[in-house]
Amino acid sequence: MSNLKKTKTRELVLNLIKNAKSPLSANEIYQQLEGADVNLSTIYRTLDTFTKNGTLSKETSIDKNSLYTMRSNEHTHFLECKKCHKQTQLDYCPYYEANKNIQAETDFTVDAHNIVIYGICKNCKNEKD
Repeated sequence: MSNLKKTKTRELVLNLIKNAKSPLSANEIYQQLEGADVNLSTIYRTLDTFTKNGTLSKETSIDKNSLYTMRSNEHTHFLECKKCHKQTQLDYCPYYEANKNIQAETDFTVDAHNIVIYGICKNCKNEKD
């Protein structure tokens, strides 16, 4: 937020995303900021501003929702449940060896990738249909 004007909404949104354990949608942010007198449209504008200036990363979930996380030099990977849409962040890169193989086979230098792994989480598997 270094080159942006500090506003109450920007600070609230940024703090919420910084402390989140998984990516958040605009609606989730709005719900968590309930009582803070912030409009959903303002949250969308704030997220757009932070995405454009490189503060946040924007991903699209399987159900076509935009999800936001803090942008960092470290890349992350998520598992997303196709039933409840809960995301879990992996603490390692499962594609490290694959990237090395791609580079060796194609002489293409892989410097980034964006991957969400979809499946069914433990809680949803244990639910009775």
